[in-house]
Amino acid sequence: MKRYSQRSGHTAMAELNVTPLLDLAFVLLIIFIITTPLLESNIPLELPNGSPNNSQAPDPKSIRTVSIDRNGQVYFESRPIELPVLEQELAVFRRDTPDAAVVVRADKSLRYQQVVDVMDILQRVQISRMRLENVTQQ
Repeated sequence: MKRYSQRSGHTAMAELNVTPLLDLAFVLLIIFIITTPLLESNIPLELPNGSPNNSQAPDPKSIRTVSIDRNGQVYFESRPIELPVLEQELAVFRRDTPDAAVVVRADKSLRYQQVVDVMDILQRVQISRMRLENVTQQ
């Protein structure tokens, strides 16, 4: 007589089938790729449109440099200057040079307000061509 063991012919597999898990991961990836741009664009913003810059590069003779060090000292063409005097000199420069341009160089650890003060002066003397640069002094 044949003995029957307690074991059945069906044994558990030792390997896990990862194919459904990979399918799920790819479906979720596609869903996130599609929905992420929609989440970022739900803030109503009216972005400014710049006019195309058709002007030529300024003449190097018409460019002046205003620098601000980490202590807040303002320099005009490498010489220390106070803000009221800077405004007067930039007004004269603007009057003598119609296509005047200014490069504002500021230390990156500088308070933002000090840069804004110089930009206010540029606006008052009607110098609209300017460039901002961050500088790290050592």
